[in-house]
Order: sequence, then structure tokens, then C-alpha cells
Amino acid sequence: MTMGQITNHMSADATNVMMMMQFMHFLWSAPFQIVIILILLYFEIGFSALLGAALFIVVLPIQFKVAAIMADKQKAILRCSDKRLKLTNELLQGIKLLKMYAWEELYSKAIEVVRKEEVRNLLYINLCTITSVSITFGVPILVTLIAFITFEPISGRPLTPDITFSSLSFFNLIAIPLFMIPVSVSAIVGSIVSSKRIMKFLLAPEVEGDRALPMDIKGKTHSQEKKGYSDESRVVFRKLDEVLSESTVSIGTQTDDSDDQTDNTERALMLNGISIPLGKDLNDASTSNSDQGIAIKITDGNFVWDPESTSPALSNVNVEIPAGKLTMVIGAVGSGKSSLLAAILNEMTTLSGNVHINEEKGRIAFAAQKPWLMNASMRDNILFSSKMDKKRYHKVLDACALVPDIDILPAGDKTEIGEKGINLSGGQKQRVSVARAVYADSDIIILDDPLSALDVHVGRQLFEEGIMKQLVSNNKTVILVTHQLQYLSRADLILEIKDGTIAASGSLDDIIKADPEMYEEIKQVSAAGWDDDQAESAEEERFKLQRRVSIASAEIAKGDGQLIEKEEMVRGSVSYKTYLYLLGSVGWGLILLVALAVALQSSLSVTNNFWLSEWSEAGLSNETTRTYTEYLVGYACLSVSAAVSQSLSATILILSFMVAARRIHLRMLRNIIRAPMRFFDTTLIGRILNRFSNDTQLMDFRLANTYNGFVISIMQIIVSVVVVGVVMPIFLVFVIPIAIVYYILQRYYLATSRELQRLDSTSKSPVFAYFSESLGGLTTIRAYRSENRFYNTILARIDRNTAAFLYVQIGARWLAVRLDLLGALFVLLSTGSTLIGALSFGINPSLVGLSSTYSLQMSNYLNYLMRNRTEVEMQMNAVERIQFYSEVDQEEYSGAEPSAGWPHSGEIRIDNVSVRYAEDLEAVLRNVSVYLKSGEKVGICGRTGSGKSSLTLALLRVIDIFEGRIFIDGVNIMDVPLATLRSKISIIPQDPVLFTGPIRTNLDPEEKVSDDEMWHALEIAQLKDVVSQLDGGLDAVVTEGGENFSVGQRQLFCLARAFLRKSYILIMDEATASVDMETDKTLQTVVANAFAERTVLTIAHRIATIRDADKIIVLDGGRMVEFGSPEELLTDEDGVFTSLVRDE
Repeated sequence: MTMGQITNHMSADATNVMMMMQFMHFLWSAPFQIVIILILLYFEIGFSALLGAALFIVVLPIQFKVAAIMADKQKAILRCSDKRLKLTNELLQGIKLLKMYAWEELYSKAIEVVRKEEVRNLLYINLCTITSVSITFGVPILVTLIAFITFEPISGRPLTPDITFSSLSFFNLIAIPLFMIPVSVSAIVGSIVSSKRIMKFLLAPEVEGDRALPMDIKGKTHSQEKKGYSDESRVVFRKLDEVLSESTVSIGTQTDDSDDQTDNTERALMLNGISIPLGKDLNDASTSNSDQGIAIKITDGNFVWDPESTSPALSNVNVEIPAGKLTMVIGAVGSGKSSLLAAILNEMTTLSGNVHINEEKGRIAFAAQKPWLMNASMRDNILFSSKMDKKRYHKVLDACALVPDIDILPAGDKTEIGEKGINLSGGQKQRVSVARAVYADSDIIILDDPLSALDVHVGRQLFEEGIMKQLVSNNKTVILVTHQLQYLSRADLILEIKDGTIAASGSLDDIIKADPEMYEEIKQVSAAGWDDDQAESAEEERFKLQRRVSIASAEIAKGDGQLIEKEEMVRGSVSYKTYLYLLGSVGWGLILLVALAVALQSSLSVTNNFWLSEWSEAGLSNETTRTYTEYLVGYACLSVSAAVSQSLSATILILSFMVAARRIHLRMLRNIIRAPMRFFDTTLIGRILNRFSNDTQLMDFRLANTYNGFVISIMQIIVSVVVVGVVMPIFLVFVIPIAIVYYILQRYYLATSRELQRLDSTSKSPVFAYFSESLGGLTTIRAYRSENRFYNTILARIDRNTAAFLYVQIGARWLAVRLDLLGALFVLLSTGSTLIGALSFGINPSLVGLSSTYSLQMSNYLNYLMRNRTEVEMQMNAVERIQFYSEVDQEEYSGAEPSAGWPHSGEIRIDNVSVRYAEDLEAVLRNVSVYLKSGEKVGICGRTGSGKSSLTLALLRVIDIFEGRIFIDGVNIMDVPLATLRSKISIIPQDPVLFTGPIRTNLDPEEKVSDDEMWHALEIAQLKDVVSQLDGGLDAVVTEGGENFSVGQRQLFCLARAFLRKSYILIMDEATASVDMETDKTLQTVVANAFAERTVLTIAHRIATIRDADKIIVLDGGRMVEFGSPEELLTDEDGVFTSLVRDE
């Protein structure tokens, strides 16, 4: 189940259930009102009333059929909305990669396709609404026609004004309860649909059992065997934050421990000049376990991700994790290391076997491979609701090398680090995540590859000071997944995972004897210091952090620490510009058509009533120039025309607003995807999703009906004032002061209700943001047993939103009471003035009756006008919020298309370029000039803050080039359309992103390459075997966020993706940070061959990465200070490059 679906349950489905409570009582009260009115009509006109009422019996089944159709289409809309929100969420999560690859338009079109389907179903619902509205306002006209046509033949009496207009008033009263019946049925049916969806979600499989099962220190267990299970709904709720399924696996065998070759292994290592103290063997560990117990024991474990699957992702797992010891888990990318941790954390379904966790030593802390951080301060992320112990806290900060990073932040450790830690580098995020686990003071600490994102010095400090000193020395059980083989000798127990099973376990010499290839890898690590090249230096991370903070906000005050901008909240009346924005989206042609249709409907309605007045007057005086048949036919034609015009005006207005809703959503989507990256750095994703979910839903379903009621109310009041004013001018004396009172009441109420509605809208965004954030970190939250805390926090946010909503409803009730009192006063005055006018001026009785009918209607329509005006104002708040995001600043996408085949070689010329991250920030590169030949391999290096990343970002126009020019194959990149430029450059990012859909779509969403080319790219990326074993091959589905592949595999997919683009320029940024050493070595060779003729720019975090480069760009203080081949630069012993090599 995707995050979009769950978010939709929380917003749309929960709202639908609430609406049922508001409308359910109309199901009995509306029919009751109709029955009472019909009884009164019977006493007034006799059997003719029942004949007219027969039409109600005919149309009620139609109304219920319409409601059933609406329910079906409501289901379809909710399915489309689920999919649209899921795609929107994925687009926002991966917006940086999409912009880098110029795929934002492509992925937005996928959302547009779903939106079109959603709007198509919305059209059916609107047609049903139009049918319902037409019946509501058309049936009383036709019922009146039937009753009056049959009255004289049945009763034998003429139609007189007293009968005509008293009956007409009763028939008009039927319209409202008749309208409320289908509306109520629709709301209740919609709530039933939503209730079933929510129930299906609540009954979906959950994570298994308790995390701690009784086990004494001698290993005696008191546990329950857990079995796999299935659910008829076939809904699986599982969202992990990087504790993910690895590749398809086969069952292997566990290697037996052996001790007799230990000395030989150690001697062999020494002969090769490698001094590695081998760790304790398994027998020693077992002896220790007898004293200190076992922390975790898995017996005959077979685990799957999907509860319905029978093919285990982990098989034949038998392992005992010693308490208070260091256990390391190693293995190739995709072998099942993270899956083993997931099994321990009960995030997988157990097909067979047992998982036991020592109850006495079973409190768990967890640091995921891809760190999960909250949108909070660094301190709050580390404490994670634990009590502050300053001494221990500062020890943890020192151990995790976070003190220098904190010193950079504007408000120290109280500074907000942004959503998902957006303002931190990968290594900094990992160290904060590990610091959280260390500070938690838990019994079992599970660390999923935390060292891969760190440079050798910081990694060593974290391992020695954080893991060994703070944890292992304090008898904590540590399970560490790692590719850093140089630390294996420090482990008490090593588990080697291959193809989803434990292939070997024991001490280092046990592993080496079981896997001779491991010996070669360890030898290379010790001889070459492989990890030096794998990660960003701590100093470089700190500079990037400082730069991110500056980009996010150039004016953060010390002590404030807030990087995420507060949500915009306009005060006062909704601007007229917002109304013009909405009407412009409708289209002025359609607006004119709506006005003409409404005017026609009102004119026909007035003409019909005057015709009826003349007919009834003829019955009273028996003096007329027209025959009974003429009156009958004329009234019938006018009645039918009025009913048809009513339907026509409602159809045009509702469909016009549906067109507007589609245009506004499209405009917002297209504007959001073109916004600069700094907008996403300072805006919560949940806040944006609120616009695409709650505000869009309100605009789709409520705005058109509200405007329809608003327009009808205005026209009816205008008509009533004109009719009553013409017939009874004295009535205007009372109308004007009452209208003033209405206006004052409206202004007073609007001033409050408008702000309450805005408060209701803005208080929803924290709910969405926190909900989305929590879904992203479920595994971490559950590992720390913090479910209740997060549950209570989101409940508190929901309560704040509910309080705002409650005040909105209380305000509406306050208004309703006063409107009813004013309405009663209005009826009293209108009736009195009518009687005075009739007695004093001798006005025609039929006109008196007509005037009384319209004056009674005016009271009702004034009330409706007030309510609809208020509703319009409050619902326009949604349009206002969407408009804000439809008008955010955009990147400059325009330009002249270069000639076909550009670029043709990858030649780059940078001419006196200066760049900055924003207009209000200082330049980060100054006057850089360099020429790079096509096909050259170029390393970019320099000290901290020199501008290395800024140079590559300038090539992609992510940052502002305010001086100078950059030419690619002779074309100024500023003259090229932005999408064209980015589509011609490939980048392999540090943070891999995959999207929901087939593998082929992830590799080539533009559908430009053949299957053979895809398989070749997968082979280059070492993924061909993995993909070929999946059901469907290239058509195998990538789940949301790529969670059915490991982080390392995702990085390899990004490599394959870059290869398929066949760009002449490639930028590499830690492309293999999360893969094992052997895979990395292979990929380095493959990439060198595959991109041999391409221009490759490599950002050098360590100089060793660019030793084989053709040219080196050395930056210092934002200026290029050296340029040439490594050999040339090394000849200058006083040069910057030489000093960098010497420092390393």
C-alpha cells in the first residue's frame, strides 16, 4: 500500500465519513417535510395535490439510481485520487533527480493522465449532480403544472388567486427537502465506500508479534512460533525506511566452523606483509555466551516480504547473536544483509522458524542504511524524546564527530535540519542517525552500513569512539552491517550473507577459511586503504552544510534556527485577484454563457408566474380575452421552458467550474515542477501534498455547487425585489434597512469565519507533513518502540485541526440562528406591507398573491445568499492557496533549440564564469576559465569550500550564472532551453532514486532504447542476473521508492540509467558508495571502458579518486588556481594539487 493511498484514507475518506454525520438526519427529516407539505396542499386543492405528488413517486427512484451511479463513480475517483497522490508524492520526493535528468515534464504528464481519468469520472458525478439539481428545481414546476391543470376539471371550481399562490408557496417549499434527499444519499453512499476502504486498510496484515520474547541468560526461551499468513483483501501495508528486500535468493548451506587451520591462515597473511590480529573464534564466543547470554536467536528461519509469498527472501537462517558483543554482517550488494536486520526487527513475515530476543536485554536502537531524520532540530533528532543528559549527550556528539558540524549551524544543535535532513549531507545524516542510536542507551544497537558514507578519518573515529567505546565497552550488543572489511578483526562474531542465507559465521579466520576470496579482499583493503576513496571528507561535508544553510535562508538569525519557511497565510478578504484567477480559469466565454443561461432561466420563471397570476385573476372575475385552453397551453409551455432553462444553466455552470478545476490543478502541477530547488529545500512536501489532496478535492466537489447556489440566490433575490417593488413599492421601505442588517451581519461573520477557514486549512498541513514523515520512518519508529509517542503527536495535530474545524461549524450555527430570526422578521414585514397595500391601494388580488409569494421566497433566498456567500469566501481559500503555488518563481526554461545532434563531442569551454546560489548571496565561483577537450576524464578537486560542486551545478544551470559564459560544443548553455541542456548531460547522484513502475520505465521513461540495449546496460551495472531472475524481467515492478531493491542495487540502476542516455558529458558523484568492494572494483573498470569516449567530470572527495584523470581542475576560494594533467601539476612542489596529495 502506497503513501498516496494512505494519505487519501486520512484526508478524502475520513472527510467522507464525517460528511455522513452531517447529512444522515436529512434521510428522515426531508421525506417528513414533503409529507407534511402534501397534506397541507391536499386541504388546499384536494385530489389535484395527490396527482401532482405522484410525480414525486416517479422521480424518487430516479434520484436513488442517480445516487447509485454517483457511488460507483465515487469509488473510481478515489482510486484515481490514490494513484494521482502516489505519483505526486513520488515526483516531489525525487524532484532533484527529475530536474537533473530533465524528466520533470515526463513524470508530470503521467500525473496528468491519471488526472484526466479522475476528471472524466468527475464529469459523470457532475452530470448526476446536474440531474439531481434539475429534478430538485424542475419537479416543483411540473408538479405545480399538473396540480393546476387538473384542479378545475376535478374540483369544478375556477383557479383563483387565493388558491393559486398559497398552493404555489407550498410547492416552492418542497424544493429544498427534495434536493436534500439525493445529496444525503450521495454523502452516505460515499461514506460507506470510504468506510469500506478504511476497514480494508485497518484489516490489512501488520508487523508480527512482540520485539522482545522471554529468554533467560542461558538461552532458555519462552516464545511463540510465528507463521506466515495471508489476507483475503490482498492488501499489504509495509513501508520501511531502507530496511528492504534484497535480490531474489537461492537456498545455501552454512559453513561449519573449523579451528585447525587458524595458525596457517594467520601465517599466510603475515607472509604477505599484512598484520591483522584475528578475532576470537566462535568457540570463544560461545563460552562467553554461556556467561552473558544470547541477545538474539533465530532458529530455522525462513522469511518473506510479501505475506502471500512462498519464496523466502531469507532461508535456513540459524544464528545466535551474543549479548554485549560486536557482530558484523558482510556480503555482496543484494545478498540479504538488510533483510536479516529486518527479520530481527520483525519487519518481515516468518514462513517458518523462530526469532527470539532476550527479554532482559531486548531494548533496540536502529540506524537505517538510508538515515531517517525528522523535520526538527539536530538535538531533537538525537535525543528522540529521551531525557537530556548533557554529559552523555556531549560524549555522543564527540564520538560521532558532530561538534564541528554543529558549530557551523546558525543556532547550533537547535537548528532545524529540514525535511528528511535536507540541509545535511549523506555522511552527516548518517552520523546523526548513529548518534541517536548511541544516545538511546538501548541493549541492542542495529547499524545498517553507517560507515559507507564517511571518509576514513571520521569513519575510524565513529567506529572507535562511538561503536567500540560507547557501545561495546559498555556491554551493548551491536549488530553492524558493513563493507569496511578492515574492521572485521574487531568483531566477536562475523556473519557472511550470500544469496539470502548465512554462508559462513564465526571469527575472521573462520570466514577466511570458508571463503578464500575474502582473504584477497582483506589483503587489498589493508594494502591500499580502499575506503579512503569511498566517501566525502568531513570538512567537505561541513562546507556543504554551511552552503545549504545559506541557500535555505540567507538571513537566519543566531538562536532562531528555523530553516523551513512558515506556511503562507493571507489575512483579510480573499483578494479580487483570486476571483479573477478562478474566473479566468473558467474562461470568459463560458462566464458569459453562464450569465445568459441564468438570465434566461430567471426571465422564464418570472414570466411563468405572471402568466399564472393572470390566469388566476381571470378565474376570479370571469372577464378574460383568453380561453381556458390558451391559459393551459401557455402555462404548460412556460413551465417546461423554465424547467429546461434551469437544467441548462446548472449544466453550464457546473461543467464550467469542472473545466476550471482541471486547468487550475494542471497549472499548479506544471508550476511546481518548474520551481527552483531552493523552493523544495524550504517547503515541506506534506504542505505541497495538502494542495494536491485536500484543496483540490474541495475545488472538485464543492466549489461548483456552492457557486451554483450563490448565483441562483442572487438572481432570485433580484427578481423578487423587482417583482415586489413593481407590485408593492411600499415594501422597498422595509427591504432597504433589512438588507443593511444582512450586510452588517455578513461582514461581521465573514471577518471571523474566513480566518477560521484559513486556520482550518493551514492546520491540516502539519498533519499531512507529520503523517508523511512518520510513514517514511516506520521501521525506525517501531524499532525504538516510539509508536505511541508518534501516534499521540499526530493525534494532537489532528485535534488542533479539528478544533479549528469545530469553530468553523460553530460560527455557521451562530449565523444560522440569526438568519432564521431575520427571516421571520422579514416575512412578518412583507406580509404586513402586502396587506396594507392591498387594502389601501386596491391592488389586483392576483398581483397581491404574486407579490406575497416572492416576498416569502426572498426571505429564504436571502438566507441562502448569506450562507452561500460565506461558503464561497471560505472555499475560495482553497483556490487562494493553490494560486499561491501556481505563481511561485520558476526556473528559466525558454531558449533557442540548438542544431540537431548537439552536443556532438562533449567539448566544454568555461569563460570567466562567476556563479551564486541566489541573488542575495555572495558568489561561490569567481572568474573561472577553462577548456576541456571532448572525451577527457577530468577530476575536480580543491580544499573545503573551494567550489567543486558549484562548478558542476553551473553546467546544469541549477545555480545562477550571473557573469561569464559556458559553452558546450560551441553553444552558450544560457541560450539553450533548460530541459534540452539537462537532457544532454548525465549524472550519477549520491542518493539513488527509483520510481514506481516497470524496471524498463525506470531505465528509459522516454522509451527511446531497445530491450537489448537495456539488458546491456544492466550487464554493465552488474544487475543483469538480478533482473533476469525476477518475474517479468524488464517488466518487473519497482515498488514505491524502489523499496524492493537494496540501496546498493538502486545506485547500480542509476548507473545503468546514465549509460542508456548516451550523453557526451557525464558527472559522477559517489556513484558506488553503497556497494561492496568487489562490485566497486568491477564497476570502476566497466565505467572506464563504457564511457571511454565521453567527457567525464568527477568530483574528487579524495585525491585517489582522480589519480588516473586526464586533467585536474584545482579550485581554491571559488577560483581556479591550477589546471593540467596530474603529472604536470605534481611537478610544482609548491602547488595546491601537490599539497593536497601530500596531505592525503
